[in-house]
Amino acid sequence: MWIHRSQVALHHQMYPFAENVLMVVDELRNNKLRTFLSLLGVTIGIFCIISVLTVFDSLQQNIQQSMQTLGSKNLYVGKYPWIPEDKGEYPWWKYKSRPVCKYSEVLELKKYLNAAYKICLSYSEPSKVNFSSRESNIMLFAVTKDFENFQSFDVSEGRYFTGTEMQNPTSNSVVIGSTVANDLFGRYTSPIGNQINIYGNPCTIIGVLKKHGRSNMGFDFDGGVIIPYLYAAGKKDIDGNIGNGFVDPMIMIEARAKASVEDLYFELIATLRAIRKIKPREPDNFSINKLDVIQNKVNELFEKIKISGWIIGFFSLIVGCFGIANIMYVSVKERTAQIGLKKALGAKSSAVLIDFLLESMILCILGGLIGIVMVFLLSFVLSYFLNFPITLSLYNFILGVGMSLFVGVIAGYLPAKKAAALNPVEAIRS
Repeated sequence: MWIHRSQVALHHQMYPFAENVLMVVDELRNNKLRTFLSLLGVTIGIFCIISVLTVFDSLQQNIQQSMQTLGSKNLYVGKYPWIPEDKGEYPWWKYKSRPVCKYSEVLELKKYLNAAYKICLSYSEPSKVNFSSRESNIMLFAVTKDFENFQSFDVSEGRYFTGTEMQNPTSNSVVIGSTVANDLFGRYTSPIGNQINIYGNPCTIIGVLKKHGRSNMGFDFDGGVIIPYLYAAGKKDIDGNIGNGFVDPMIMIEARAKASVEDLYFELIATLRAIRKIKPREPDNFSINKLDVIQNKVNELFEKIKISGWIIGFFSLIVGCFGIANIMYVSVKERTAQIGLKKALGAKSSAVLIDFLLESMILCILGGLIGIVMVFLLSFVLSYFLNFPITLSLYNFILGVGMSLFVGVIAGYLPAKKAAALNPVEAIRS
């Protein structure tokens, strides 16, 4: 019996609410132009906020995923830090005067670094190669053994270097990128076994890399040529060539599975200072770069960018809020007699207040939903036509609906309060 009475009570509570919603929907349907103008401001505001958050969340996630391929247990040693070591401007002139990383240092590090698993050295510089009468502008990569373990690329034709070729100063084998292969040999001629001139000497092509695009470290292997470091050092004084800029040799080090990056970091500082004979009170003349430093800076940057998106969306929502409030005041004025009649028949002021609040909230929720649909369309365009992966977040959509609901309450409260406060007799006379 108690359950039956509860159900009846619930029915009597829910029926007027459903009836009010249907009345509000009919009112919005009968005033299509007014409804459209009311929706426009909220739709634009919600679209601005959610689209900015969605695009930058996706961009941030794509960057973080790409950076993860660099290896969370890797350290990169060079003349230049990725970010300033001290607060203030970036003192590039200070870093430029530092000595370059050398192959002899790599051998010493392999000998003394207990926490290191793999170590390699890479050097890059713009150059030109030619085959017959054809010439191609390239980025030349001189690398040591294990470089392929620090970078993401695959061989589509031929093979990569053997350990013997990497350690032989006279080995003139090279691996070329897909763009270089197409420039010099076209699509239908195999480059394997042909020779190209590097540093004025003929080098034999043993492999062609798959098309990959620019790597996370900024390496463009599609337009590049990879050669053994020792062969390049035999043709050019890389170790003694100080002041090349940001293409100076860089040492890449991967920590062992059971060793932490922090352990490797402090051991590397001590070992490299000993190798370079740096006195105890002298500062380091090298920089050790870690992935987490860049990730933190990326996160800070995106947080600032998101604030700008919130500001843009906030002002759009303010415009939408005023627009809906204005429309609601017009609606109250047009329906004054109807409100008076309703109150004369026994409707409470709270019921009138709820009616107009519902209308404002439904308007704003519809605007928010349309804005979210527009975000879906934007994500489709970016993903399909611009090849930019978009990550759609349920949190952002819930945030959009919640903000629409909030705007609906704020914009509709004063007009609804005015309608609820009308005197029935004066309202009917008007």
